[in-house]
Amino acid sequence: MSPQVTLFHHGLAPNPPKVAILLEELGISYELIKKEFGDGENGVKAPAFLAINPNGRVPAIIDHTNNDKFVWESGAILLYLTEQFDAFGKYGGKNLDEKSVIWEWLMLQMSGLGPIQGQLGYFKFLHPVKDIDPSVHDRFKKETLRVFGVLEKRLEKQQWIALDRFTIAGLRATPRVDITLDEFPRLKAYLDRISQIPSVETAYKKLQAAA
Repeated sequence: MSPQVTLFHHGLAPNPPKVAILLEELGISYELIKKEFGDGENGVKAPAFLAINPNGRVPAIIDHTNNDKFVWESGAILLYLTEQFDAFGKYGGKNLDEKSVIWEWLMLQMSGLGPIQGQLGYFKFLHPVKDIDPSVHDRFKKETLRVFGVLEKRLEKQQWIALDRFTIAGLRATPRVDITLDEFPRLKAYLDRISQIPSVETAYKKLQAAA
């Protein structure tokens, strides 16, 4: 049986797992296709892939149930999949009030947490403190910790990041650089709990096997 969705990924890179987890939760069959960095034949900068995602990044999907429609950018993909397949609004919100809460926390992840951790990782591995002004590292580390603090405070009030359940706003907030969560016990417990959800375990196993 042909898969309903093709998911382009790069192993366990930060954003594709969010899409795979949602596909697992929704019970959508999907094929994983690994792309490489660069402009080689299988690269994200190759003309064939740029025709799918002009930004040359993963994840991107092809929805074979909708005339092979391309969708790229992880946040846009999550929103698209909930509109297309989440008929009861379990993951994307049942009404405008629920959706607006999900959008708020999802956008914090897209515009704040993800990019700031990416910058921290970039400077840590490619431009260590000994080579540049330490204030560069401090700026991104402090901002990462600040956003973790926002999530920690949210989890003081409720079990999940957005609503009263697992939604697209709570698929990932895992530290990607060597920052401990000792100061954020609720966030740590939350991430530990998410890691044990069957769909999360399955998605990561499939991505790891395809890496």
